[in-house]
Amino acid sequence: MAKEALDVIIIDDDPDICIMMESILNFTGYKVKYCFTPEKLWKLLEEARPRLLLIDMFLSGADGRDICKKIKNDNETSFIKIMMMSAHPDGEQTCKQAGADDFLAKPFDIDIFTDKVKLILKD
Repeated sequence: MAKEALDVIIIDDDPDICIMMESILNFTGYKVKYCFTPEKLWKLLEEARPRLLLIDMFLSGADGRDICKKIKNDNETSFIKIMMMSAHPDGEQTCKQAGADDFLAKPFDIDIFTDKVKLILKD
């Protein structure tokens, strides 16, 4: 069975952030899904192949950097672009070391967020 075409999957344990980001990206024309746990992410990845994952660095019970490494080290998913997000002062450096393609500092400006998504998905 073919996997669903999807632009973005958001994984953050804060439902408000997921809903807000989904609304912004849907308004911009992207096809988006979100989830709150790594378990749901793996299920979504079985059903769809997004072009971009937006991953929070610190999830309840999980480290987004470990998820990033796992995705980037798997031949089935290594092509997926990953933008990690965090308010942590060393977030950008540690996320890039984990293999993230880009980083979004929280709190973020909506224009910066949409510009980053557009830039990373232009390829």
